[in-house]
Amino acid sequence: MNKDIFTKILKNKNNQIICIILIIGVVFMLFSGGGKEKEQSVKAVATIDEEERLEEILSHIDGAGQVSVMITYYSTSEKDIAYETKTNTVGFDSRSEESEDKKAVMTDGEPMVIKEVYPKVKGVIVAADGGSSSVVRQAISEAVTAVMDVPAHRVKIYKRDQK
Repeated sequence: MNKDIFTKILKNKNNQIICIILIIGVVFMLFSGGGKEKEQSVKAVATIDEEERLEEILSHIDGAGQVSVMITYYSTSEKDIAYETKTNTVGFDSRSEESEDKKAVMTDGEPMVIKEVYPKVKGVIVAADGGSSSVVRQAISEAVTAVMDVPAHRVKIYKRDQK
């Protein structure tokens, strides 16, 4: 029954065109949104990796115990891309015009990055088993300020909940 209805709909040329347009639209939406999701997941993985590295080293501080870390940033990282610039001059007299063609230099299908500016740290929260000890809090604070280049008033250390 359903196959008969589907065949009747596709016999009409206008319906065939509409179905093709819908399929192309769906395919376009699937492929156009993929890049942003991939870029965001790479950023999230980088942040999680940094937090995990900091947790690992802080847990080795005497008396700290198990540690959880959260890092917040003011913005995301920025990349400076290499450009190749060509200047074209049109005309030979005093009225000649110059135009510039700017094209990104590509390496392995990706734009060549000259420099990457990492975001500034907004603050760090640390929850540690030994967070009730002022000596441990001081040691953790000094370690975080040294590694993250963030002032001490932007680092908060708390006693970790023992669940």
